Amino acid sequence: MTSPRQSPLSNATGPADLILKSGKVLTVDAGDSVVQAIAIKGDRVAATGTDAEVGPLIGPGTEVVDLRGRTVIPGIVDSHNHVSTAGAMMAGVMLFDARSFDDMRAKVVALAATKAPGSWIEGGGWIESQFAEDRMPTRWDLDPVSPDHPVVLDRLFGMSLVNSRALELAGITARTPDPPHGQIDRDPATGEPTGILRWRASSLVKNLVPRGDRGSALRRLEDCIRRATAEYVRWGITSVVDPGVSPFLARAYQNLRERGELPLRVNMMPQWYGLFGADEAEIEGRIDHLGIYTGFGDEWLRVGALKMAMDGGLGSRTALLNKPFLGDTDTWKPLRLDHTKLADYITVAQEAGWSVGIHCCGDRAQDMACAAFDEAQRRAPRPRGELRHQIIHGYFPTPYSLEVMRRLGIMVSVQPSFMYVEGDLYPRMVEVNRLPGFKPIRTYLENGIVVAANSDMTSAYFNPFEGLYAAVARKSRRGLSFGEREKVGRLEALRLFTLNGAFYTFEEKLKGSIEPGKLADLAVLSGDFLAVPEEEILRLTVDLTVVAGKVVWSRA
Repeated sequence: MTSPRQSPLSNATGPADLILKSGKVLTVDAGDSVVQAIAIKGDRVAATGTDAEVGPLIGPGTEVVDLRGRTVIPGIVDSHNHVSTAGAMMAGVMLFDARSFDDMRAKVVALAATKAPGSWIEGGGWIESQFAEDRMPTRWDLDPVSPDHPVVLDRLFGMSLVNSRALELAGITARTPDPPHGQIDRDPATGEPTGILRWRASSLVKNLVPRGDRGSALRRLEDCIRRATAEYVRWGITSVVDPGVSPFLARAYQNLRERGELPLRVNMMPQWYGLFGADEAEIEGRIDHLGIYTGFGDEWLRVGALKMAMDGGLGSRTALLNKPFLGDTDTWKPLRLDHTKLADYITVAQEAGWSVGIHCCGDRAQDMACAAFDEAQRRAPRPRGELRHQIIHGYFPTPYSLEVMRRLGIMVSVQPSFMYVEGDLYPRMVEVNRLPGFKPIRTYLENGIVVAANSDMTSAYFNPFEGLYAAVARKSRRGLSFGEREKVGRLEALRLFTLNGAFYTFEEKLKGSIEPGKLADLAVLSGDFLAVPEEEILRLTVDLTVVAGKVVWSRA
């Protein structure tokens, strides 16, 4: 074990409230120090060091946890996580672990048994490559087990599966035209809807689900947040960044914060320009009249960057690429904002003190976003100090986008688990020789670009060990390799999910590593992250989670 860089007693005053000893503590400090023990006083780390060094801080009221050699990591900062959507999915049918249509049907049957006939069944978390059938499910796969319930199950991104009862209630038939920015998949022989609704077409069904009045809808959002965050702390997640937060969702978060019901820390990215655009006057006015800007809030609930979105994704064939998808001849895909005005939007945001995060999956979309950032920077200086703009996803950066990001200090938010969860689909989407360059974490780091890694729940499972595994191994669920070049080491991967996530929200001096003076947010693992065989990373769990110096989850 290495010695800590800072004296273990430098910030300690009086006995500690909690001490964890005899462990393997991965501090993620500047030197990647590994120590034995941690002393916590109040909500802060008071000291780190050997058992002998921390021992004098044990007092009559100190709680002492013997780690018995277990590994401790800083709390995971999941820097891109759709919390309320996750909570809604957890209350319904969650399909991340389904391996066949039979598994999917069994989950629908189990939930239907708890509901009155005619009530809606919702859920999601599936992608066709996870099923043994290796094809897109259809309404006919659902109908035998759901004759009395309308069902809607969201795919990981961009589409939903519904059963015949849901189509019937929505009045969707072979003669129903596709809505704007949407597509109803149809049987090529009969023209009948298959039950797959893409993009805005899914709203034809989802808008029928009863949500109640504004008060009950707000309470439902609060319930969803409580449900999701309670599950997250079981997995060592102590902070999340929720992208695309509406004013209504922000109210739900604030209600929970005021009541002391948030078990972890939340950073909200307000929605700026969402799915397929909005009224531009409303966008301008929203920024001009908010009166706040990036960083407003406290250690529990804070406002982050504005969230924009340009294109779709790879698995849904909606990313904006410089080369067409396999089987396509045209590279253009419908964009979710007016790219000709993107530099104007960023300029307005910068002048109001807002960092901006832009969803860009395709390389062409990323180039366009980087060009807009560059133009906005040339137009005007940043009036409110440092801003940390972000490319979100950044699948295939070009030399041009890497140069702009390096020069302007633009970060990247990546989701390594996409390789694991949906990577088996990618050879059907793009040339196999492009896969080694997918989400190239090593290349980003070598270019001096700060990388924050996260789950993007509900577009992938929130389990952080799937993301850590994918960053280290770069393999899909079925073992498809994404190459060796872009792999990172285990300590590097841990930093992406902890300290770099805190940097993403200007909180790197507050959390993200286990160091004296920082918030005492950490997790005790079931196994040794640094030593277990690579595949065993996927099976790691959390035995204990501490947030603000308090145990919020214990397997015991």
